[in-house]
Amino acid sequence: MLVSFVFTLTFATFAPFSSAGPLRLRADQIGPRKNATFDYVVVGGGTAGLTIAARLAEFASVAVIEAGGYYQVDYGNASVVPLLALTGIDVIDPSENFPHRPEIDWELLTVPQTNAGNRRVHYAQGKTLGGSSALNTMSYLRSTSGAYQRWADSVGDQSYKFSNLLPFFKRSVRLTPPNLAKRNAANATPEYDPTAFGNGSPLDVSWNNWVDPTLTWLAKSCQAIGLTINPKGFSSGELKGGAWIPSTIDPEHATRESSQTSFLEYAIANTEIKVFPHSQATKILFKDKKAKAVSVNNNGTQYSLAATKEVIVSGGVFHSPQILMVSGVGPASTLQAHNIPVVADLPGVGQNLQDPLTVNVANFPDALRQYREEAAGPYSSAAGYMSFERLSTQLRNTLSNATKTELAKLPSDWPELQLLVGTFLSSDGGSVGAIGAALTTVASRGSVSITSASISDPPVIDLGWFKNPTDGDLLVAGVKRARQAWNSAPAQSIRVGPEFIPGNATDTDAEILEFVKANANQIWHASSTCSMGKKGDRMAVVDSKAKVFGVESLRVVDISVFPFTPPGHPQSSVYMLAEKIADDIKNRI
Repeated sequence: MLVSFVFTLTFATFAPFSSAGPLRLRADQIGPRKNATFDYVVVGGGTAGLTIAARLAEFASVAVIEAGGYYQVDYGNASVVPLLALTGIDVIDPSENFPHRPEIDWELLTVPQTNAGNRRVHYAQGKTLGGSSALNTMSYLRSTSGAYQRWADSVGDQSYKFSNLLPFFKRSVRLTPPNLAKRNAANATPEYDPTAFGNGSPLDVSWNNWVDPTLTWLAKSCQAIGLTINPKGFSSGELKGGAWIPSTIDPEHATRESSQTSFLEYAIANTEIKVFPHSQATKILFKDKKAKAVSVNNNGTQYSLAATKEVIVSGGVFHSPQILMVSGVGPASTLQAHNIPVVADLPGVGQNLQDPLTVNVANFPDALRQYREEAAGPYSSAAGYMSFERLSTQLRNTLSNATKTELAKLPSDWPELQLLVGTFLSSDGGSVGAIGAALTTVASRGSVSITSASISDPPVIDLGWFKNPTDGDLLVAGVKRARQAWNSAPAQSIRVGPEFIPGNATDTDAEILEFVKANANQIWHASSTCSMGKKGDRMAVVDSKAKVFGVESLRVVDISVFPFTPPGHPQSSVYMLAEKIADDIKNRI
C-alpha cells in the first residue's frame, strides 16, 4: 500500500523517558559571536557535518556552524524515544498543512508536483545538531557492491568499490549484537555477517529490544512469497531477501543515536572543537577563487569565520546547492539573474535531484513502565523488518518497454523494489498492519534553485515526482507485489476484513497508478544536487575527493554529492562518506 500515515503523540505530562541526555558543550567550546580563524570551517552540523568535523578536530582546529541547537531540548521525547521516530515526530508530515516546528525543521515546501496531484510537499529536514539523523527512522543498512562499483566507475575512482569503502563503514560503527532475551521473539532472530563490522566508534548500532508480534506475521508474509531471510543481513554488500534491520539506537538506554550523540559528544570529550549553534552561514567568501571564510549571522550579529585550509559545506541536499549559488558557484544564468557575481560557472549545482518514493507506517499501544525501567518494550523499538528484490518475471512482463530499458541500466545486484512492513493503531484501538512498496531508484529528476541572493529566502525545490513514467510503472508493480504478500497464508491468518487502502475497488493498472500519484510520498532520501563526477563532466559539481570544481579550498560533504541515490537507506553511506573524506584530508589528498 502506498500512503503516508502521520501520528502525533503528546507526552507533556511525562518526564523525559530516559536519563541519557546530550553531553553539553563547555563554555569554551561554544564559538563566540565574533570574527575568528580556524584550519577548517564546516557549514552544517548534521549527519555528515558533525562526523567530518569530529574527525578533523582530532588533528586540526575546527569550527562548526549550525542553524539549530539541541533537538533533545527543542523537541523532547519525540526525537529521543525510538518508537516515536515512527509515531511521534509530527514534522515529517508531508502535507502543505504540516505542523510548524521552526526550532527543529527547516519547513521547506516544494513547488507543486504537477504529476502527483499538483501537491506542494513539505520536505522535513533537521535544523538541529545532528541534522536529519535527529529525525530519521534510524535504520542502518548499506547498499550493494554493484551500486558502489557503479559509483566508483562514474567518478573514475576505484576507492569507491565496496571492498575499499568497508573500512570506512566499519570505522564509525560500534555494533551491539541483538539482545534475544529482551526481544523475546524466536521467529525474529536477526541474522547478519559480523565480519561486516569491527571495533569502530562512536556511533552505536543495535537491534530493537522488542518485536511487535504482528510485525513477525507480516515478515512471514514477505517470506511466504519468496523473500527469504538473508543470512548476511544488509551490511555486506547485498540487498536481497529479508532482514531484521539494526538501528542507530544506544542499546544501554534505548534512545536515538545521532551524529550529535555520537560524533559531537566524542569531539566534545576529546578535542577542542568549536560549535556555533543557532548560527546561519550566509555566504562563502572567496579571494581569487579560493574559499577563505564563511559569513555568519547569529540573531542579527554578523561576523565571519576564516578557514586557513578549507571550507567544508555540509548543508544537505537542498541547502548545500543553495549556499553554493548565493556564494557565486552554480549555473551562471541563475547567478546573473540575481545579480550574484559568478565565481565558478557550474551548471550542475542544484540539478540531478533524485527522490525515491515510498510509504511510512507504524504504531503500537503504550508500555511506558517497561521502557523507563528496562529500556525494553514497544517504545525501545523503531524500524524492524524489510525486504528487497528484483521483480519476478510475472511482474516484469507487466512493465512498459521503456521501464524495462531503464531497469536494464542498473547493476545486476541492484534490487528494483523494497517492501516495508509496519503496524499502527486504528481509531478503535485495534492493530492495523501495512505492507508498503518503495522504489530503490527513480528515473525522474528534480532540481533546487534560488529566488534571490539571500540565504534567508528558501530554496526553490522541484522533486520531479513522476516526470518519468517509469516511476509510476514500478510503483504499480509494487502495489501488486504488496497485495501478493497480503494474500499469503501468514497474512490471511491475521487479516480481518477486506483491504481498505487503496481498497478492492482500485484494481486496474490505471486505477492503481491514479492512487499512487495521489498518495505516494517521500522516504526522505533525496540526493545528488551537487553530484560527484569526473573532471570535464559538465554536470559534475565535485570530484571524487569532494572538492568543488573551478575553485580552491572548498568541498561539499553530504548526501548532495552522491552521484545517484543508491538502493537501501543512505544513512550509513553518509557516515561512511564523511569518514572517507576526512581520511583524504588527513592524508592531504
